[in-house]
Amino acid sequence: MDMDQIQCVDAVERYKTFLDASFHLNRSQSSVSKSIRRLEEELGVTLFDRTTRRVELTPAGRDFLEYGRRILLCYEGILQSAREHQKKEFGHLRIGNIYFGTNSRLDPLVARFTRQYPAIEIDMREGMTTPLIQRLRAKDLDVVFVSSMYLQTDEPENFSANPEYRSYSCFRDPYYVVLSREHPLAGREVLDYEDLRGEAFIATDRTMDVYHRAMARAFELYGVPFSISMYCNTVRQVLYMVSQNMGVSILSELVIDRSEALRVIPMKNPLIRDTQMVILNQREIPPHIRAFYQFVKNQEL
Repeated sequence: MDMDQIQCVDAVERYKTFLDASFHLNRSQSSVSKSIRRLEEELGVTLFDRTTRRVELTPAGRDFLEYGRRILLCYEGILQSAREHQKKEFGHLRIGNIYFGTNSRLDPLVARFTRQYPAIEIDMREGMTTPLIQRLRAKDLDVVFVSSMYLQTDEPENFSANPEYRSYSCFRDPYYVVLSREHPLAGREVLDYEDLRGEAFIATDRTMDVYHRAMARAFELYGVPFSISMYCNTVRQVLYMVSQNMGVSILSELVIDRSEALRVIPMKNPLIRDTQMVILNQREIPPHIRAFYQFVKNQEL
């Protein structure tokens, strides 16, 4: 005797026919019938009187179901208790991440993780690198996806150099020049920093300090003035202003929504956005954080 057989008896009694019980159990009518037949053979009693018009419990069937429903109630209690203990063990995972646009590679990762660990409750919050790191240090977040930026020819700069953190570089994306198709440089296949001398730049929010510091350093290294003519609150606004030929921008391809009005051109020695998964370097890492960190590291990114 097993739980499946008890559930079949309970469903047939509740729905009065094998067909309706099979719909409720999401099984075939024949499998429900066979399950109950095997149970009757094991017990040596008949549980149902079967006629062409109706199915009713026998006295032995009524006694069986009285005890069987107690077992089902205990079984549900066991499952609920296990789920509660899973939640306590794995907990609530708070993920912070920078903006990835509609081409986000993080969202599919989290979806796959959730399917593998359904007991872990996920809370995702978008922000910018410096505030996200601050919230990680304050233990407001458990894991963050943040970035550092450096020129392609430079040594990588990332959070692994800081013993306060454990980090893993997930994605490295070059930055591109984005301009209107009406711009004089739109026909070029590649651009360098000197080509952008005198251009009016349209940039993202001033609070994106990692981006603005990296841009200023890169242009200073090449001796080209970097002049921002407009700040926008969102990347969508940046792209719209560029499409209207109000200026040019330099962005990761991940956040660029392609359109007929835009031209996206690679750069010589571009800035690289190095996106890293970062957690606190604790002696005892909570199991839900450890599970997510190892899961991401094991993915093919």
